[in-house]
Amino acid sequence: MVVGEALVDIFETEDGPVELPGGSAFNVARGLGLLGRRVHFATDLGTGPRADMLASTLERSGVVLWPGSTSDSPTSIARAHVHPDGTATYEFDLHFNPPMPPAPGTDAAAHLIKLSPHTFRTGSLAVHLAPDTIRAWIDALSQVATITYDPNFRDGLGPHDEVLARTEEFIALSDVVKASRDDIQRMYPGMSESAVITKWLSMGPQIVALTGGENGAVVATENIRVQSKTPKVDVVDRVGAGDAFMSALIDALGRTSMLGEGTAESRRMLSERQLRSIAGYANAGGAVAVSRRGAVPPTKDELLSFVSSFSVVEV
Repeated sequence: MVVGEALVDIFETEDGPVELPGGSAFNVARGLGLLGRRVHFATDLGTGPRADMLASTLERSGVVLWPGSTSDSPTSIARAHVHPDGTATYEFDLHFNPPMPPAPGTDAAAHLIKLSPHTFRTGSLAVHLAPDTIRAWIDALSQVATITYDPNFRDGLGPHDEVLARTEEFIALSDVVKASRDDIQRMYPGMSESAVITKWLSMGPQIVALTGGENGAVVATENIRVQSKTPKVDVVDRVGAGDAFMSALIDALGRTSMLGEGTAESRRMLSERQLRSIAGYANAGGAVAVSRRGAVPPTKDELLSFVSSFSVVEV
């Protein structure tokens, strides 16, 4: 179950503007669907041709749109400015009013329970635009699902201290947290990477992952920290790379029976070999994504082929 924002990324090219589907939660839901996972996605697509593009992209990716995920609002957009190193900054026009989880005792609540989601993923803009709704979903699913969260910390969402406090609130509610090194530099200027990992693990998560492009990823439990190198690829842009990493990370945990009710202790006790395998697989997901324009995560076959070609241990 994924809950969060969906939007259209607008890229300026030599041939004019190009519109591509995006949004952190959208990208992760799409990525999980392409990896063969059964995915339901609650969001706010808005209405009109852009909403139709987002909906059709989800359908082709095998993602089921949760009831109430369209509205009369315009579809959210992000004007992307891609820098020479492949990173991007954005100007947003956001409209986000996602559906609440079904009320207990209703047919919809029974349907949600029947789905038995092994993981719930949220993060990024959603927790700041609709914190009460996201918290309600976590409350509804935390007893049966592994809570995964990506802060995707951005300036401009409010006073820094308030945005940081809300981000830390959701970190404390999560089991698996993935962030970029840019995120933690914005969140905690001057704090070391190691100190951030220690801080977050003490707040409740069993796994913390930090990504950083060519610098590779660190994936940590309270007992073990591993560094995973990023395979060398020709970088087109880095849009959606962290989301592709997150999709692959969730998929890897699912492949090793580390998602769902009663799995927290198993995640805490992951061996170094298991953690290296999971990190390598997730890193491969991000590497495929940066090799093409926009947030286009790999399919299962693409990722497994890439993993094999770079001698990454398959999970």
